Amino acid sequence: MSFSQGTDAQLLQLPWRTLRIGDCTFLGKVCFAESGYALLLSDLSSVWCEEAEADAIQERARKLNKRLKAPVSSFLSYLSQIVFPALDSKDNGQNVFSCHRTEAELVLQVKSQLSGLPFYWNFHCKEAKVSTVCRHLVNPLMSMAEALERQNQELYLLLGKKDAEIQEYQDSGAVLTRGRLKTEVFDELKFQESFMAEKVQVLSKSGETHGFSEQLQRLYHALTAPAPVNPKGEDVGDSDNLPPVAESNRENTNIPFGKTEPTQEGAGPETSQVPQSSLPCLTHRPPTAASKPKKKKAKGLFT
Repeated sequence: MSFSQGTDAQLLQLPWRTLRIGDCTFLGKVCFAESGYALLLSDLSSVWCEEAEADAIQERARKLNKRLKAPVSSFLSYLSQIVFPALDSKDNGQNVFSCHRTEAELVLQVKSQLSGLPFYWNFHCKEAKVSTVCRHLVNPLMSMAEALERQNQELYLLLGKKDAEIQEYQDSGAVLTRGRLKTEVFDELKFQESFMAEKVQVLSKSGETHGFSEQLQRLYHALTAPAPVNPKGEDVGDSDNLPPVAESNRENTNIPFGKTEPTQEGAGPETSQVPQSSLPCLTHRPPTAASKPKKKKAKGLFT
């Protein structure tokens, strides 16, 4: 299975988030719109995806929630409130999510409560095509590895210059008064051998999947973001510039979709409702502003 061209391009701009369901850990991307959604999941042994449009969503909602009647946009709004908090959460999502695998698909089951009534949903994910796997995982990871290698080489050169600078200070008679600050001259070959023998072997033996750190998320986004094509210099490829979702008509809604009740305490959101303008890209999060380090009084290098 593969995504439509527009959906694929939109998903590519989103970061991979971690979804923990019991003992299973997935990397996932999800994209909600007014009349559909797209989901991409991987446990690093297989990759599954689903893209659902309004007709399929309405039919599935009718079968799973016979007592609830609402527009497709309202169902999607409530689903977004369930899925988004589960990404990167540490409660394993087992109060709301469960998964079942067959040879043909991965079924991600959702069980919650809405205004005192049970709410169910099933994501039916098919195995993704090789082209989708390469576009969203293999190619970006190869580019990230190359970028990190170049970064390492620049850091090695910088360390060499720092060692040369320190040696020049020492040759001019400077003395280090605080012994704890003394360092050995950087040896690139020795450092690489030690890193391979200690850090890499520990990671390979653990076999755990920790997902992408925030720094790797930024690198992934930088490598997959489309080049700006607007003559004014605006980045039209950013997911924040997607058209907002219009307010849905809720005249036929028998159950209000603004208030949610999780099956167990702490299993999901309580009364907050996700603004529909935020539905297109729920896995996109603005970068956290880095705190500025406090300025210290200038001191001599060896005093």
